[in-house]
Amino acid sequence: MCSVGIFLGETTPRYSFPDDHPLRSSRVEIFLNKFREELGNKESIKVMEPIIASEDLLLLFHTKEYVDFVKRASEYGFGYLDYGDTPAFKGVFEASSYVVGSTLLGLDIILKKEIDHIFNPIGGMHHARRDRAAGFCVFNDASIAIIHAKKNHGLKRILYVDIDAHHGDGVCYEFYDDPMVFTADIHEDGRYLYPGTGFSHETGSGEAEGTKLNISLKPGAGDEEFKEAFDEIEEFAHRIKPELIIFQCGADGLRNDPLTHLVYTEEAHRYATKKLHKISHELCDGRILALGGGGYNPDNVAKAWLEVIKGLIDYHPMVTNL
Repeated sequence: MCSVGIFLGETTPRYSFPDDHPLRSSRVEIFLNKFREELGNKESIKVMEPIIASEDLLLLFHTKEYVDFVKRASEYGFGYLDYGDTPAFKGVFEASSYVVGSTLLGLDIILKKEIDHIFNPIGGMHHARRDRAAGFCVFNDASIAIIHAKKNHGLKRILYVDIDAHHGDGVCYEFYDDPMVFTADIHEDGRYLYPGTGFSHETGSGEAEGTKLNISLKPGAGDEEFKEAFDEIEEFAHRIKPELIIFQCGADGLRNDPLTHLVYTEEAHRYATKKLHKISHELCDGRILALGGGGYNPDNVAKAWLEVIKGLIDYHPMVTNL
């Protein structure tokens, strides 16, 4: 059995957009209630307070001009940070900085071996680019974590796995020519869903050719199609032998999500987590950092994320078939 740290606290629901926006605090609150009911008494789980990131950490990935723009918008509290998906609100800068700070602290904890695995439910903001917000994502904590792992911990082979229904364009393309960053992304076909990217021929450029794996699924794809796709990721991981796995486990691929057209059950998250957990212990000393990502049906989010936590707790090295 492994120890798992999870960032949950008073600041967790602050990364929530106003009114009837799809990404609002109810998704986290329902998850938190389910977590307390099912796993709240587990000794192997440590609940930790989120921590805010310094501006220097934001600047590992984002431009100074963009960070300043978010700070100003956060003070005014109105308008949009992009072209209409990501509204500003008072305190959005601080709320977004808590996402980044918690993800980076989680990474440091894993690499120091203080806790086996970490889950940041409000992490995984994979659409934000260096100079702009996109798709409900203000600061890209996953990309910042990748740079932090390289620059401050000296890691040279990082695997980013993304099962959110939306392609993680802000990670894939920002490291498209980086041979040290391997991305493996299962998502709904970009011809049917935002951001319209992530096609199989997109495998990296220059020295990074072959380091990016994009697997798109047609609308209506379910658990069986997902498992077949994830088996490709398992082969990819064993081939590249990463030193760290960052797992974006968005829950918007489950049936009845209001924004997507996939029909997984929580079995997809159970399968993916168990596979990656086993791989992490075989290849990179158990180093796996999980980030919540999307998901806009709160009940689905709770079901999927609980499976992620359960999968990170349970590890049976003698089991060969999952």
